[in-house]
Parts: sequence; structure tokens; C-alpha cells
Amino acid sequence: MNDIVKARPQSMGFNDPFVIVGLFLISLQFFQIGPAQSGQLWVLGTLALVVLRGGLAPRLQEVLCYVLFMATALVLTFFSDYDRVKAVEQVIKFAIVYPACYLVGRTLGSYYQSRKMPYGYLFLWLFLVFQFLVQHFEVPVLHQHVPFMQGALHGTFKERNWLAVFFFLGAYLLFLRSDRKPKSAALFASVCIVVALLSGSKTILIPCGVVLLLQFKGGGVLKWLAVAAGAGLFYYRFGPELTGELLRVRLEEERGLALVQVLELIERNFVGYGFGFVESYFSTFWIAVRGLGAGTNSVFSSPLDLFVIAGIPGVLMWMMFFAGVGLGRTAVIVLAPVALWSLVNPLHQSEIVYLFCGWLVSYALAQQASTLQAASGTSTVGHERSVKGDRLLNGRSLEARHG
Repeated sequence: MNDIVKARPQSMGFNDPFVIVGLFLISLQFFQIGPAQSGQLWVLGTLALVVLRGGLAPRLQEVLCYVLFMATALVLTFFSDYDRVKAVEQVIKFAIVYPACYLVGRTLGSYYQSRKMPYGYLFLWLFLVFQFLVQHFEVPVLHQHVPFMQGALHGTFKERNWLAVFFFLGAYLLFLRSDRKPKSAALFASVCIVVALLSGSKTILIPCGVVLLLQFKGGGVLKWLAVAAGAGLFYYRFGPELTGELLRVRLEEERGLALVQVLELIERNFVGYGFGFVESYFSTFWIAVRGLGAGTNSVFSSPLDLFVIAGIPGVLMWMMFFAGVGLGRTAVIVLAPVALWSLVNPLHQSEIVYLFCGWLVSYALAQQASTLQAASGTSTVGHERSVKGDRLLNGRSLEARHG
């Protein structure tokens, strides 16, 4: 048994409305109660409930990997003399909020393993309409205008990418729980495509294509046709942003320049810099890097940012919690779309990602256990048949004995 504490999902007292309220609160990123967002308070309260009822079930390797990362990052943060911005805020998020989201997600994944999902595609579509209406009517408290969005849909989320992440991961869970045939694939892909068009988050189409390649059961031809259609849509809608002057800007002034500078930082200090370093460094850097600087506490790539924070332990953190390495082959496959997406987006800075990743890991571990159990059962049956065959050949069967 690899779990530290055996999960007892049936005793958690969850119900569908409770989970739906939690998902709604997590989306309200502009609404805060004191220093915390409403969704963060829901997660912490839910985690307390899980602990009190004995349902916490992380695996030993998850705990060890996380402890190594946090210990390294804290030492680098408080015992090195680099200038920092909002380091304490980052420590609180990584030490409390993010692991709480992951553990709640793990518990929800266990709870809903043998139950119907608390939401469906209808909920996602209605919730997307809600996001559109909130932004269209600029509902106070729930929505705030963000200048750099340029009219893209972000609704109650602080960034359009967080909206895209929420709907992709929500739809991905539903797709995994379905038969994964053409109808289910169409429902999943339609959510991703509409969200991509409304939010302008072009990168959502990449993990969507990976999901179809890895999980779609509609046959080779249909699978590749679906991926080709997605690639065509990507090129038609976002191709101009990746060519000409816009591509030059991305390479020389935005992500390309950021990659060069981050690699130089890693080469200069392979051990890591701790929390709060990135914002301080790029806000005073002599070259302006688009998208980095004041107000941005991470680079564009999750593994690179975690490397800057804690060196090798940061990379191990990414490999386990975003790529499933160390949790089994099924977890690696299930988390592959998230891992790929995190290469070009700072997904490690979102409570949403940790919540759904925990949920996905619990699903993957349950599927892995079922596969092993089925294989063990098949092996036992085969062994019994072999023994019975030997007895028949040797004339020692009951029938032969009494014949």
C-alpha cells in the first residue's frame, strides 16, 4: 500500500452541489475576502474536512518530492541575498494553497471514481455563457477590465488563459469518463474550440490534439482527421500571429528573449534562486522583456520557472505533479496534455491546475489499479486452467478417477 493514509471517499460527505459551488468560487478570481480569493478559502475549508474525516491519501513519493522542493526553495529564499518581490506571498501559495488544491483534487478524484461526475457538458456550456454575460455587462465585483486582454473573453478569471485552462480540464475529465468514441470526442473538442475562439488562447488547441491522439477510441483515420482539422483551424485562426512581424516580436522581445535570459540565469546558478526572484529580476533588467517584469512572478514555462526557483528539485516537482513521472504509466499518459501545455505556459501558478491535476492523478491511479487487478485475475484463471489441463493429461481428474 503506497498511500500514507487509506482513502475513505465514501465518508467525505461530499455532494454534487458542494463541488459545483467550489468550482464556481474558484473561477471568481477578482472576488476576495480579505487577502484570499473565495475559491482558496473553499479549498482550505474542504481540505480541513478531508483531514478531519481521515480521507487524505497522498502517495509517499508525492510527499517526498514536494518536501524536497519546498525545503530547497525556502532555504534559497531566506538564505540568499537576491532582491525579491512578493516572496512571502509566493511562499504561502506554494506551501499552503497549491498543495491544498492538489490534495482536494486527489480526494474528489477518489470520491467520484465510482460515482457519476458532479457536472456535465451542459454545465460547461452554461458556465461559458455566464462568463460571456459577466464580461459583456461588466458585472461589478465579478469582473474587472484588464487592458492587455484586447477584448478576449476572460470573464471572472484574471487571465484568458486561466479561463481556457478551467474549461479544458473540466472537459478533459468528462471525456476520460466517457466511452471516448466519436460523439464524446466531438463534445470535448467543441468546448476547446469555442473557448479558443472566444478567449484567443491558441495554446488550448495543442493539449486538445494530444488528448485526441492518446485517448480517442474512434480509430486511426478518424483520430488523425480530427487532429488535422484542429491543426487547420489553428493555422487559419492564429497563423498570422505566428508569422512575420508578430513572430519577430515574440522571438526577439517576448518569449524568445525570455528563454535566452532564463537559460543564462540557470547557467549562472544551477542551484536556483528561490521565491520572488523572477519579478524582481525582470522588473529591473536592462532589457525590457514583454510579458515579464512588475506584476509577473513567473516565466512563460513551468519547468523552467520551477528550475529557477529550486533547481533540480523544482524540475522533479514538475515531472511528478505535472507529468506524472513516478506515479505509473497511466498517470504519465493522462497528464501528458497538461505537461505539454505547461512547457509554454506558467500553469504551476494556477490553483485550478493543481485541483484538476490531483483529480486526474486519482483517476489514473484507479485505472492503473483496475488494469493490474484484471491482469492478476486473468493470470489466476490461466494458472487454474493449466493445472486442470495437467490433471486431465495425467488421468487424475475427478471424472477420470471415477470413470
